[in-house]
Amino acid sequence: MKTVKVLLAMLPLFLLMMSCDNDDSENQEELDAFEGCCSPDPVFGPNVDNLDQSAGEITVANIFTPNGDGFFDIIQIENIELYDNHTVTIYDIDDNIIFESSNYGNGNDFFPSGQQGENGVTGTPDGTYKYKIVIENEETFRESGTFCLFTLFMDVDQNFSECNPLDNGFDPIITGN
Repeated sequence: MKTVKVLLAMLPLFLLMMSCDNDDSENQEELDAFEGCCSPDPVFGPNVDNLDQSAGEITVANIFTPNGDGFFDIIQIENIELYDNHTVTIYDIDDNIIFESSNYGNGNDFFPSGQQGENGVTGTPDGTYKYKIVIENEETFRESGTFCLFTLFMDVDQNFSECNPLDNGFDPIITGN
């Protein structure tokens, strides 16, 4: 009788352990690798702009197509080269730094910086990334946000209609031109 009581007492623990091994992948939502890529919202606190941008306004588009076709293959940050004391930091979706530069746009200092080919850039998968640009210091100028890298080789359906570069035409892989 004692053995039966011990077994009955251990039954809930056994059932809990068995349920942990049950991976119900049918009920899990598919992760959208492009979620938030066209968002205008800053990701590292409010943007700060106390910088005299009369030399040229800093602008960052939010979608890039590093597929080696010559259209938006690297992240273009307009006028960043006009401001000497700047830092550009790129993060993956988990906030890990994957690129940092204090000389962005000069020479070969661009993101992504890997080998480009028909299937994108080696080591830089399609998806959403974060950026932070600081000029002088974070009290003078700080802009952060998200952007998408898309090479058309990912097997997902995605609507990029809200991404800002699409207004002026864009890479033929997205616009179909």
